[in-house]
Amino acid sequence: MSTALIALTLNEIQGLKKIMPLVKKEWVDDIIIVDGGSTDGTVEEAKKMGFRVIMQEVKGHGGAILAGFKANTADSMIIFGPDGNHSPDEIPQLIEKLNEGYDQVIISRFTKNSINLDAGVIDSFGNRMFVFLVNVTFGGHYTDTLNESRIITRDAMSEIRFDAMNMTSTQQLSIRGLKKKQKICEISGNEGKRIGGERKMHSFRVGRQLSWQIIKEFVFWKV
Repeated sequence: MSTALIALTLNEIQGLKKIMPLVKKEWVDDIIIVDGGSTDGTVEEAKKMGFRVIMQEVKGHGGAILAGFKANTADSMIIFGPDGNHSPDEIPQLIEKLNEGYDQVIISRFTKNSINLDAGVIDSFGNRMFVFLVNVTFGGHYTDTLNESRIITRDAMSEIRFDAMNMTSTQQLSIRGLKKKQKICEISGNEGKRIGGERKMHSFRVGRQLSWQIIKEFVFWKV
């Protein structure tokens, strides 16, 4: 099964320089940098490093995921952020687990073995609250519904009919995976400290969006 790595960037030049050299090109069949309009030299640096760069046309985190999905033909896709939060070592782990027959494999930052160096008290509480709501509402057993670090097959992505263009994007992948009865598992992982750049998530605004998404997905159950 072929795999494409989709690295999402928006003013992440420091993280790009430190993290992407640790990603071994033999791990995957394709690496695509999806940029949301960086002004700090991220795009130029990525090209200098030899990576294919595409510019997303639809704004938002989900817009970047969709752009990456459309830009490759691989059988599966890894969503990755080169900002220090995700470890490159997760990449071969995700591929190995997916090859056991899963539709999605998610790195969980909130298992009992996880170490989280970036999420504060509010973010940790919020994640656990939304995990609880998704599990109760849609019959899941997640410990982390919001982490972008995951691998998903092309078939699974297609049947989800992905259309969440903002920061609710990964929660939609989690919810609709349950609604479609996809085979999903989690791998215990960590969240490292951000390297430079600015954090993109604004907790309270995103919290409202996530809450509304759960309501809509429940009311309009059919995907």
